[in-house]
Amino acid sequence: MGVNTDYEMLFLASGHAIIKLDEKFNVIESNDTFNKHFDESGIKEDITSLQAHKEHLLKGENYLSEGIRIDKKGNEHDVVITFIPIIREETFHGAYVIYKDITKEKCATQELKRQMMIFESLFKNSSDAIVRIDKEQRIIEVNENFENFFGYSFEEIKGKTTDRLISKDDELKHNTDLTLTLLKGEKVVVEGKRYAKDGSAKDYLVQGVPIVLDGEVIGGYGIFTSVHALKEATKKIAAQKVIFEALFRNSSDAIIRFDTEHNIIEINDNFTTLFGYTLEEIANKKLDDILISNGGGEQTVELTKRVLNGERIIFEGPRKGKNDQYVFAQIKGVPIIEDGVVIGGYGIYTNITEKKRAEEKILYISYHDQLTGMYNRRFIEEKMAEFDQNRAMPVALVMADVNGLKLTNDAFGHHVGDALLKRMGEILEMHCREGDFLARLGGDEFVILMPNTQASQAEHIVHQIMETCNDAQFNNLNISMSFGSDARSAPDEPMSILFNRVENYMYRHKLIESPSFRGRMFETIIKTLHEKNKREERHSSRVSLYCEAIGNAMRLSKREIQDLKTAGWLHDIGKIAINESILNKEGKLTRDEWESIKKHPEIGYRILSSVNEMSDLANCVLAHHERFDGLGYPKALKGEEIPLMARIITVADAFDAMTTARTYRHIRTKEEAIDEILSHSGTQFDPIIVDVFVNHVLKQLIEA
Repeated sequence: MGVNTDYEMLFLASGHAIIKLDEKFNVIESNDTFNKHFDESGIKEDITSLQAHKEHLLKGENYLSEGIRIDKKGNEHDVVITFIPIIREETFHGAYVIYKDITKEKCATQELKRQMMIFESLFKNSSDAIVRIDKEQRIIEVNENFENFFGYSFEEIKGKTTDRLISKDDELKHNTDLTLTLLKGEKVVVEGKRYAKDGSAKDYLVQGVPIVLDGEVIGGYGIFTSVHALKEATKKIAAQKVIFEALFRNSSDAIIRFDTEHNIIEINDNFTTLFGYTLEEIANKKLDDILISNGGGEQTVELTKRVLNGERIIFEGPRKGKNDQYVFAQIKGVPIIEDGVVIGGYGIYTNITEKKRAEEKILYISYHDQLTGMYNRRFIEEKMAEFDQNRAMPVALVMADVNGLKLTNDAFGHHVGDALLKRMGEILEMHCREGDFLARLGGDEFVILMPNTQASQAEHIVHQIMETCNDAQFNNLNISMSFGSDARSAPDEPMSILFNRVENYMYRHKLIESPSFRGRMFETIIKTLHEKNKREERHSSRVSLYCEAIGNAMRLSKREIQDLKTAGWLHDIGKIAINESILNKEGKLTRDEWESIKKHPEIGYRILSSVNEMSDLANCVLAHHERFDGLGYPKALKGEEIPLMARIITVADAFDAMTTARTYRHIRTKEEAIDEILSHSGTQFDPIIVDVFVNHVLKQLIEA
């Protein structure tokens, strides 16, 4: 059987697609495989190629090429095309064209190449150190990170054993046994220390992977993952956890931990202290149902949602504790984030109740008068600025000044004056309507700011207040205020202009009303003093008579004698402000009590100075305890520096004090009193006045 006969058999039995061409390259036959997958329209390119290589075929040479052919279904096939000439008796009779489908082989080859590239990339670029060994444990290949981790270049260690390079002597056998286990086909995973060229040690996760080919282990990979940083980080995390736990447990703040469903997971001791709840009482309950704000649960739910959305919040507000008592707290919400995901949150509550109270107190003080509790000047000025901005109309202003406050302070003490101011404030407040603003400007002045009020309405209210004052009394004293009032004339008129206008109206009224009121009040003070101490009334009357007699004996003018008589009657008016227990004390006064008594000349001076009709006598009352030798009080005046009437009062006062009953000493006879006065003539007393009093006044009184 010849060669061509063999091809005929191949043609019929082959699984490849085959066509047969004649000497003119016409298709004369095709096998079943070809007919199943292809048709002649797809082989024109092959015939053309065959014709181009005819000279090779004529020589009996086979010709091969590769290409892509499309089958009847439109699918592409990678094929190897073999052209085999048909030669008989050295004559070209045609050719066989064989199409071998290599699509699967080509895909497999490409996949192998791809996997090799991936492996090569992983090997070279792995963050781990990798070594490849043969079945004799010799190093065949290492990646760059092996060189970096252990400090060896590949040229240094090629053909050497890994375990001898990176193990300590006492660990070598153990590590070599692991490698032998690997070369038996078993995977190895251990954790331990491995040593670099410079002797430094690090912790590694060591994985041994056998390389198996056709069921035989031909080597293996050693993969070294550094866990040194992980271990150090783990230590730090453990330390931080201990620190955090200590902070959580011992923080001065109340802390609560909750999950993404708002459920309470954990609380610290200070949470229990601040809000009263134990963990057993509230574990797994909704945070927003436990700590409710005074605005209700919706607000707390919203804040918790914001934290669970990853937002850090700082907020101040009240939270209700176990016993329905609100705690004012600064609240910090901190999300707990793990791997970029919020898994819960912390609520940190700082008790600022006292701070808030202090702030509210400071705010209250900054806008309120300390004595009366009413608004103060600052508040009124800011409110007037608001009215200027809003161009509010109509707006009225009432200003009031308490008459006789200074006289009250001088006569009865500042505590009584303060009480008078409070009483006046109460009267003003009685007549304020809803929406009015009452303030004490300072001193004895008050103001009422009246929105939506005409000038006539304000004036009517002033008359009502004045009627209330006329019907009222304070410490048996009549009370009085001077007023000014008006309203804004236009929306663009500054409130400061209205304020100044009303203030001027008030001062005009005060100039008219205050003197007459002070006069009436002065009479009340004298009456009060004498009712307080009848002995003082009798003493003042006698001193007044002695003074009148001395004035007559010294041939003073009628006006001077009248003033002297009045001054003698009023010389102890300052005792109105001295505690009655001191005035009536039996026995010797203490140092403090004596210092209190010594203030009465100055108090009397201030009282008389405030009354126009008595102001000329004020200096006489002030000096009636001065001494002729300059050792008296309050100013230590000497000789004729002391007003004449004061020198006269001094003698008269001393004689009456010695000859009448006193709680602190026995009464003296007139003769003993005269001897005492004569013995102090020129030191305590003016010698001229002593002579007049002893040799003329007393002589006449005794004879009478």
